[in-house]
Amino acid sequence: MRPLSIVISTLGLVAILAPAPASAQQPGTGRPTLHVSDAYRSCFFDLHPELTKDEFKEFAAELGSVLRFRQLGDTTTLGKGNVDISVQFTSTPVGDAKGAWNNTMSHPAADHWLGESISLPRIVARFGVSDRVDVGAWGGLSPGSNYGLVGADTKIALVRQGADRPVSVSIRPSITSLLGPSEVWAGNASIDVSVSRALGALSPYAGVATTASLAVERAEDVDLDPATAAGSLAYAGLSYRWRAFVLSAEVEKGTLVSYAFRIGTRF
Repeated sequence: MRPLSIVISTLGLVAILAPAPASAQQPGTGRPTLHVSDAYRSCFFDLHPELTKDEFKEFAAELGSVLRFRQLGDTTTLGKGNVDISVQFTSTPVGDAKGAWNNTMSHPAADHWLGESISLPRIVARFGVSDRVDVGAWGGLSPGSNYGLVGADTKIALVRQGADRPVSVSIRPSITSLLGPSEVWAGNASIDVSVSRALGALSPYAGVATTASLAVERAEDVDLDPATAAGSLAYAGLSYRWRAFVLSAEVEKGTLVSYAFRIGTRF
């Protein structure tokens, strides 16, 4: 199958499988009253006067987990001149009734909750600069809302699996920025170290990362200092490759627990 055909099939499959980023739910007992606005069809970022300093700091940490550029693949680099194009889908559970989220978002209806997670498909492209170095870029938009993201990373091979080396090891710095909202900006920066071992078409991998997030409010009716959050996380995943087809799944435990998969092509 040609690479372009795989990409088109990939986009169609993810569009079918990916749930909407925000879903209407009936509020449960003890849930707060939502901030309602018909400016967008889906839940969107909109800071409110009730937002506190502690809530904004919690928001910065948890939004950092949503924004983080995940590895979602084995540790090996592509090789000079090679390209990898894929669609990633990540689901990050959040507490949408908490002030950290209820006071930073508005909703199209009084019963239209953010949902149990934030889910956002992303397009990712990677290029092999050399046999040991890849560069990558990604981006995504939330349909019907006011936000998206864009990011970049670099994967550097430290050890490559071979006859006398049972595993591959890499280091990967990455950055991601929130796009769109006029009342808030946020970003995430991470440095990952991961290890993997190829077992035929399968490559299990695991990694750890140090990560930092920043959120800056720009709202007229809110006056808060920029909020920062830093920490560490761990993740594990499995990647499968058959010819030009690549499929990966990953779970990450940091400030929040996130689940992700990707499907794509390599040529």
